[in-house]
Amino acid sequence: MLPLPVKISNMRFLSLPGLGLGVLLIGLSGMPSAAFSDQAKLSKDKEQRVMAIMDPIDLHTQKIDVEWGEFLRKSFSANPNWKIIPRDTLVSKFKDYKLDTRNPCHEFQCAFDAGNILSAEFVMFGSVTSMDDLYAFTLNLVHVPTSQTVWSRVGEIRKRQLGTPSSAMEATLAQIAGDLGPDQVRTGRRDKRGLLTVLDLSAAGSTPSRIMAERVATHLYASRNYDIMGKKEMEELLTALDINKGAFNPTDTGIYLLGGKMDITHLVYSRLLATKSGGLQLQLALYDIAARKKVREWPSQETMDFRKLLEFEDKFFSSLFKLPEYDGGSGAISSGRQWTWAGAGLSLALGAAFGYLSYAASQDADREYERFQAARSRETAESRQTKVQDKERSSVVYGVMGGLGLAGAGGFLMFSF
Repeated sequence: MLPLPVKISNMRFLSLPGLGLGVLLIGLSGMPSAAFSDQAKLSKDKEQRVMAIMDPIDLHTQKIDVEWGEFLRKSFSANPNWKIIPRDTLVSKFKDYKLDTRNPCHEFQCAFDAGNILSAEFVMFGSVTSMDDLYAFTLNLVHVPTSQTVWSRVGEIRKRQLGTPSSAMEATLAQIAGDLGPDQVRTGRRDKRGLLTVLDLSAAGSTPSRIMAERVATHLYASRNYDIMGKKEMEELLTALDINKGAFNPTDTGIYLLGGKMDITHLVYSRLLATKSGGLQLQLALYDIAARKKVREWPSQETMDFRKLLEFEDKFFSSLFKLPEYDGGSGAISSGRQWTWAGAGLSLALGAAFGYLSYAASQDADREYERFQAARSRETAESRQTKVQDKERSSVVYGVMGGLGLAGAGGFLMFSF
């Protein structure tokens, strides 16, 4: 009596109709480290991250504003993602290093040093300035372990939108604090286009010019396209080079020569001018010193309304950094995602094709098995037995290939997020 051919139609989880279990088993066995890594990352993200908040500077008085600093700490303390270092701890630690917390800290280097002193992973610095009927503010978040600014915000709030003059400003900062979490900032390093500084040639001592210069620097931090030379470092360098900024003539040739002496690759020229009719005008330009190229220059229209200049400045940088050459970070992500989506699509198509072939081979095996059982001669039975075994073997092979294809598609999708 002939032995029955091996019948594996009960293992149909490898064929197309029930491929999900096979894919799950193959996917879990093939990528355990990625799965456990993602689980560990999710667990870590739920932990509170330590943040120090430096008292913001009031650009009108050029002194720190302790009340706004405390408001920011209170607002961020209400966000369960953050562990905020109390101001008393900050003052005590700074005293140990003979540092005075009354000195404004509104540049990257100062915030980075503070983070190391306080053992904080993140440090926030910025400004809140009252001027006429509005508040102008800037916020920057430094990630100390990677030594970079990872999040920035520029804004202006009209005072009389809610209740007391400060109510709208308080509501805005509270909303920012509630919405911002560690999972919303990108701490990965990204390639920089070079070293940039802001050359502000506005009239000295003007509150509007200070506000504008602070906002320009914050926009540049937010772009994450450059390493930024802060104002203090730039002033020290100009002094060492014996360059009088007040007497500097900002022609294109002069700016290229100055940038070369400072050994920088890019420079933003900013100048707030008072017009003869009592209005204001803003000049902004971005220079590529290395290429001796003026990337963009916008002179604003004369206006009596300072808010319109703030809107103009915001549009300048918003439109500038949307250009393809300044979209390095998102462009790279988009390109990478295109490849991973393409890989996922190809793997999915292959998985479906092999799944169908597995199903078709299994159906053929069933039909050959019925013919085997109906065979009346030994020769016919042996021939049909061989066909059954061949079809079942093909079904298994195609099923495994289909499972690997779909598992590969799942892997590509995981890496696309």
